Amino acid sequence: RNPNNLPEMKARNPNNLPEKVCVVCHRPFTWRKKWERCWDDVTTCSKRCNNERKRSNRIARGAADAEGEDAMPCDVSSDASDGAAEKANKKAAKKAAKAERRARREGVSSGGQKACDLCARSVDLLIRCEIDRSSGWRMVCGRCWKTPAVAGGVPDGDGQNPNYRYGGLWKNLHRTA
Repeated sequence: RNPNNLPEMKARNPNNLPEKVCVVCHRPFTWRKKWERCWDDVTTCSKRCNNERKRSNRIARGAADAEGEDAMPCDVSSDASDGAAEKANKKAAKKAAKAERRARREGVSSGGQKACDLCARSVDLLIRCEIDRSSGWRMVCGRCWKTPAVAGGVPDGDGQNPNYRYGGLWKNLHRTA
């Protein structure tokens, strides 16, 4: 009659159920059918108390780590520590990106600027052009573009540089107004 070979449980009297005291809220709680197989392991009365217990353990471990103590048990596998390190790296990268966005919003960061190929000055607007046939496309700032060696400040060139060819603009979209 018992196909799963499980020990047969006697019918429980609802008036005489075992009780325990919750380790978090210190309130008594009674046995429930879903705890039938793990009643000895149950220490909290609810999911809320269980989450509170876990949170306080995490805080205690964090304080122990801050003091230089080893809060992790010795039998933890390296896979778990690799996962924790990966999670910490991801969290740090997310924090750095958020700080960069905040700095850009507040006007502290000059992020997104590019350097001129000729004078190496970082600017928000570059002109793409060919100056000579051998070097290909260059990104030059407005100051360099106005020199006679490049274009003389004229989009189609002033005629002094026969190899000049205009190729468009690059704008810093992250520039703060």
